[in-house]
Amino acid sequence: MKKFFKWAGIVAASLIILIILFLVYLFISHDRYQFRYDSGGKLSTVQAKMDIISYDIALEIFPDDQALAGTVTVSLRSDGDGLETIELDLIDNYAVSAVTSDDGKNLEFEHDDGKLMIKSGKQISKIRPVSVAISYSGQPLEAIYPPWLGGFNWSLDSTGAYWIGLSCQSEGGDIWFPCKDHQSDKPDSVNLHITIPEPYYCAANGLLNRTTIPRPGYLTYHWVTHYPISNYNINISIGRYEILERLYETESATVMPVRYYVLPEARNGAGEHLEMAVDMLKTYRKYFGEYPFIREKFAIVQTDYLGMEHQTINAYGNEYKYREIDGFQFDQLMLHEMGHEWWGNKVTARDLADMWIQEGICTYGEALYIEDKLGTEAYHQYINQIKRRIINRNPIIPKREASENEVYQSDIYTKGAQLIHSLRFLLGDQKFFELIRTFATDSAYTYQNLVSTEDFVSLVGRYADTDYREYIETFLYTTDLIHVKIDSVDAETYQVSLPNIGFRLPMEVALGDSVIRTELGSESRIFQSREKPRVDPNRWYLVTVLRSEK
Repeated sequence: MKKFFKWAGIVAASLIILIILFLVYLFISHDRYQFRYDSGGKLSTVQAKMDIISYDIALEIFPDDQALAGTVTVSLRSDGDGLETIELDLIDNYAVSAVTSDDGKNLEFEHDDGKLMIKSGKQISKIRPVSVAISYSGQPLEAIYPPWLGGFNWSLDSTGAYWIGLSCQSEGGDIWFPCKDHQSDKPDSVNLHITIPEPYYCAANGLLNRTTIPRPGYLTYHWVTHYPISNYNINISIGRYEILERLYETESATVMPVRYYVLPEARNGAGEHLEMAVDMLKTYRKYFGEYPFIREKFAIVQTDYLGMEHQTINAYGNEYKYREIDGFQFDQLMLHEMGHEWWGNKVTARDLADMWIQEGICTYGEALYIEDKLGTEAYHQYINQIKRRIINRNPIIPKREASENEVYQSDIYTKGAQLIHSLRFLLGDQKFFELIRTFATDSAYTYQNLVSTEDFVSLVGRYADTDYREYIETFLYTTDLIHVKIDSVDAETYQVSLPNIGFRLPMEVALGDSVIRTELGSESRIFQSREKPRVDPNRWYLVTVLRSEK
């Protein structure tokens, strides 16, 4: 038996070493080590002055060569005077052949270490915007674990036809087109002109303006979105797609298309899936207001990776693997990515340090959907499942001016949702739902007006009778949990306190079969009860119960 365990240990250790070596090889061969491709962070002096107006992306995709080539026109203005140099981001996979101004002049440029520096030859200001056209070509970054390690995935469907996807939330838009790769700057509009071989279809953001034939055997798809959009949300998917459609009636009685770009192999079940999408849209608008992009569409596109919230064209690769709660079935992946149309695409964090706003409230929205369908008890069960996944190893906000790799962790989803859950208890349902709806619909926080944690804390202050700033900031900027101390001081007499906080919080305390709402803080409060009190029995908070003193 000892020999068996010895050899089993050797085999297990060998497998672990082989897996580690394979991952190292994979990362080095794909040039993905040391977080070389990252997004966000501190803006340079030049980019801090730049305000992107629009991108016009005209590219041809070459599936056989896994390459692309074309021209991207960037329109921008300056938030300050004295800007002549334009600084764009574009990874070194591409060769830039020319940069021209809006009056047709060739401009001087340097492209090195992921930066494209262009001498505009003129003063750029708010009232004097400029456009530059960048011609380039090359092989894009290949996705090795999309969407988390993204890029282009050059896949084949079950018939051997091309099936091409793109994901770049972690890496940013600069892995496929020249852009200002930063969360804080959303262009007002984007035009896409994507040329591909027939008979393939290109699905993308916004509306399909037209399809043209540049030469025999090829099609160019002209897509346009007139809503502000983050660069990682600009997206294309290419395949032999069929298009299914249902209609969604808005609150104002207009009609918007709800589409599914699906491969023929997944056609069975697609119609029911679209019906589910329409129902989810109607449910979310109860809490967050009308769907944010009603002038265009809501769509999902079948992808060879799990999913991503690309604006109006959510990537979907969950293969109808529905989750079931009390006999009710729903697609959690589609529900989550749809929630990002409000939280992330409409309400967008200016600094990736505040990414919890997008992911946390979006995750919390799933619990609201479950409550709408199955009731309050199911809501609490769903929240408790989210809570069990909280790791709490690092603060949700580790620093300001953060990059994607510095801030991304699972707690921005789970612990972020828990914060919103606790605020529901603190504010009460009426004020809480007014708060969430205001955050999702007030123009001060939406589309081009980006948000921060400070915006959210200030908004909570407008609805709360008590100042909860210290509670929220402790929750986000530290890993400290609320300590609950319960001591027996006499027969059926207990003193209860929260010894590690310098503020008071409303708390539920269960005394036998009754539950009371009271305020607790570092000073002890006395309770009479035949049974030991239970603090926060409905789990509105993240707490740690200390061992009682004898």
